[in-house]
Amino acid sequence: MTSESNPSQNLPQSLADPAAQKTAEHVQEHFRLAQAAAQIGTWEWDPVANESTLSPELHTMFGTDPSKSGWAAAWDANVHPEDMARMPALFEAADRTGSIEFEYRYIHPTKGQRWFFCKGGRMAAERRMFGIVMDITDRKLAEEVSTRLAAIVQSSDDAIISKDLNGVITSWNPAAERMFGYKAEEMIGRPIILIIPPELHSDEDMILDKIRRGGKVDHFETVRVTKTGEKLDVSITVSPLKDQRGRVIGAAKIARDVGQRKRAEEALRISEKLASVGRLAATVAHEINNPLAAVVNLVYLIKRSADLPASARQYVNMAEEELNRISSLTRQTLGFYREERGAAQMRVGEICRNLVSIFSAKAANKSIHLNLQARSDPEIHAVKDEIRQLIANLLGNSIDAVPQNGFVILRVSRATRHRKGQLSSGVRLTIADSGPGIPQHIRARIFEPFFTTKKDVGTGLGLWISKTIVDKHNGSLRLRSSTKPGKSWTVFSIFLPAQGAGSAALGMRAEKAALLVGQKS
Repeated sequence: MTSESNPSQNLPQSLADPAAQKTAEHVQEHFRLAQAAAQIGTWEWDPVANESTLSPELHTMFGTDPSKSGWAAAWDANVHPEDMARMPALFEAADRTGSIEFEYRYIHPTKGQRWFFCKGGRMAAERRMFGIVMDITDRKLAEEVSTRLAAIVQSSDDAIISKDLNGVITSWNPAAERMFGYKAEEMIGRPIILIIPPELHSDEDMILDKIRRGGKVDHFETVRVTKTGEKLDVSITVSPLKDQRGRVIGAAKIARDVGQRKRAEEALRISEKLASVGRLAATVAHEINNPLAAVVNLVYLIKRSADLPASARQYVNMAEEELNRISSLTRQTLGFYREERGAAQMRVGEICRNLVSIFSAKAANKSIHLNLQARSDPEIHAVKDEIRQLIANLLGNSIDAVPQNGFVILRVSRATRHRKGQLSSGVRLTIADSGPGIPQHIRARIFEPFFTTKKDVGTGLGLWISKTIVDKHNGSLRLRSSTKPGKSWTVFSIFLPAQGAGSAALGMRAEKAALLVGQKS
């Protein structure tokens, strides 16, 4: 646009009379008002004379003054430099083809950068071209915002999902694919309740009802289900989606996996409780140490009594062993020595026979058949008191779990284990019972510290310490169970290698907590 000319108005003969002319002017005024409202201007270009004529509306859009010379140069100067570089080729192609269509940026003198859309064509049998310019700044800004939001949605680490007011999914970003395991094509068009546990379906009704009323759900912590059936702890925020008229047409949901945060919080809580237990254990050990020494001395004097019956002497010997075990725990808790120093060659069967004698009265009170099966009893290198505590914990738990007239089997046998390509020999210890079984959702947590199903009588430390002892001896502990009515059972299977003690250190907190456990978990 390098020159200008004054527009001429040549009315047809049919519009020469005043009434027709007034009507034409009225139509033209309406047309100008419509152009101004729609931010549309018209232009005419003569490629031969290289002259352009702009409508008043277009001069307003460009911020140029048609009454002053040089407006074309001003237009040239205000077109964005990157877009101005394309103009010569565009105009050349327009003269050759008779049509033109493009978008460009324009720096308005007072309004800043604007986006314009230009389109035109050549009339039949003429060289001149006619067209329009439309201000599309608002549309471009909306597109930029939409593109930016799309990039955010695509790159977000949070699952971002949209759904309609019936709960049918309409979008599913890559983070949702990673979090829930479903591809977008698997989920779009399907109901959101596919990832909601059945027991929480009512929550979705509550959320949709709130969204329909224009409300919002902020940081609602709940549970969702992955494609593989895994349950995830998530925090969700749900906002209404509205159309141009402000009507709610759906919902946008952001889901964040908070499982790691909850696990960290739980680990901190357990750590603090273990520290408290350790301090309490040390205090208790200190307080019972003196009276314990007195009881040990009294039992020693009873053993030296010449008229003590043989049957009573057997029980006194067993009491002395238990007292020595308690004494060992108190010294250990007070830090006088580490239990690892007590590792020696031993046989598990010997410990099992002793414990069956101790627990036989408890089992008899419930009419439980307690059966020891010592098929073979190889020697292993272990800490005797810890292995005794391990077996006592599991045996006591089984007797507590089994109802009247049930059974508990304690089996000892020689065994081998393959691990990481290596074969090791040792002993297999099996504790099986006819109890009600352990539900699937509990099995994953049963070895966590302070987790117990015994409520008022359990500390939640027994099985945790048992697992810790097995790990310390480089062994393995497996749990199998069935809750099928009439055919329920539980089996703990423990493998202890022949040379296992000392391969992993038992933490000081575990040692202190062990004092409080006794025979219950």
